[in-house]
Amino acid sequence: MGAITSYLIQMAFPALAGALLWAVSRPRRKRRLALRGQRAGSARESALLLCFMFTAGLLALTLTPAGFWTSVLQGQRPELPQAFQGGINLIPFLRSWELLCFYVRHDLWEAVLINFPGNILMFAPIGLFAALLSDKPRWWKGTLWAFALSLFIETFQLFVSRGTDVDDLILNALGGLLGHGLFLLLRRADPGLVRRCGKV
Repeated sequence: MGAITSYLIQMAFPALAGALLWAVSRPRRKRRLALRGQRAGSARESALLLCFMFTAGLLALTLTPAGFWTSVLQGQRPELPQAFQGGINLIPFLRSWELLCFYVRHDLWEAVLINFPGNILMFAPIGLFAALLSDKPRWWKGTLWAFALSLFIETFQLFVSRGTDVDDLILNALGGLLGHGLFLLLRRADPGLVRRCGKV
């Protein structure tokens, strides 16, 4: 099983918790919109459901120690390392360049995809949902949301002994920007869908 497929499987179960949170919060959202004379159609609620599920899966994958969900899925007790045991890199691009050279030298191309394009693509849905669900979509909103979420994740990872890297912040923010680009493409391809995802 490839690493990417493994990550998707690990995100699947926590995504169900995101769906549950969406369902529990739906009556409150409906009441708030009703007070403003608005409502959310099925397209918007579907987009919100996907947003809740993806975010829950992403957080579960990144806020737990390495190998946590693999152990859980295999029926084993996961090991919980001591806090502040992971590396910290605050120099942009230095560690990434070293890793890239190492991966290329040893033909670890899947690791290259996961650590570089993967860190961008993983946060593209954040930028897409930020634009799709916003009353006034702006490129900086999705980028800021992705950066803020990444900053929270990178800070929290100090406590689960995972590597904290400023390059991840940069790549994740680029993912938010890419997500807004995907929104622009979607709006051009299917403007009706984008309108249905708004409040009415």
